[in-house]
Amino acid sequence: MSMLLLPNEVLSMTAQAARRLVETGDGDCALLYLALLQGGSSPEQAAQPLGWDSARLNAAFARLVSLGLAAGSPPAASAAPPPPLRDDRPPEYTRGDIADALEQEHSFRGLYREMERLLGKVFSDTDLKSLYTIYDYLALPVEVIFMLGGYVVRMSRRQRGPDAPPPRMTEVKKEAFRWKRLGITTVERAEEYLRQQEGIDQREWGVLSAVGVTKKRPAIDREREYITRWVQWGFSDEMIHLAYERTIFRKGQMNWPYVNKILESWHKSGFTTPQQVEQERGGKPKAQSAPQGARPQDNYQPSQSRIRQQSDWLDQFLQQQEKGGN
Repeated sequence: MSMLLLPNEVLSMTAQAARRLVETGDGDCALLYLALLQGGSSPEQAAQPLGWDSARLNAAFARLVSLGLAAGSPPAASAAPPPPLRDDRPPEYTRGDIADALEQEHSFRGLYREMERLLGKVFSDTDLKSLYTIYDYLALPVEVIFMLGGYVVRMSRRQRGPDAPPPRMTEVKKEAFRWKRLGITTVERAEEYLRQQEGIDQREWGVLSAVGVTKKRPAIDREREYITRWVQWGFSDEMIHLAYERTIFRKGQMNWPYVNKILESWHKSGFTTPQQVEQERGGKPKAQSAPQGARPQDNYQPSQSRIRQQSDWLDQFLQQQEKGGN
């Protein structure tokens, strides 16, 4: 049987070095260390057979230095021109650019007419530049842009009332950049997003009621972000109100970030019912039924004695979540 390793091809390392490499879990770090052993601790020689780019080599070598398994500086990589910087700012379109687009790009001309009708106004040069930024720079499909415009109009009416002036094109452009960041760049993704938002619309007032809002009104943008998150986590209005009760007990007033902190901890632990929260604390779940004919929010009456009994546990629970415990 032939030997796989000849005597003069055997490398050795200390047990301490092997232990550090295993504990770090970095494959590049371990591979570079072996290459350095084979190359006589010469970074220049080790770099040649690996064929790594300078970024990968430097990262692995720096890790070895931090572990105390190498000293010095990594080998200088061959000079290469830096990659060109990407300018994320949209171009400054001129009136000539817009005129050419209206003349030569039929899809943009049709979009411009439909957006004027949707917003109920004659577009100014600034409006056209905003629309062309969405069309050309963000490269959103025409159908998606029109769906976006309808969404902005609907949200504007929810916030300001049905008789309020239509939104400006600058608002549409701002939302377009947000859609682009969220990856809403196809009709399918736009339809999915709009369905999700309709679900949030249906839950919005129930959640606001659960956190103590008594006068019916639309949620402001920051509130809407929290509501969206809680609904996506699958929390009922009852669970949200439970977090609100504890927030009032601890803070003395409504505090959206604190409610979110409690709900986030429950979400990480998989709690979806008040009974699960009670059981985690070690208490006995209590079945509660709403009075006949009562609305869901009518049953949201803070139980101070129950909250007081759980207050110490809640603080400990949140601290454990912050430390990564459950």
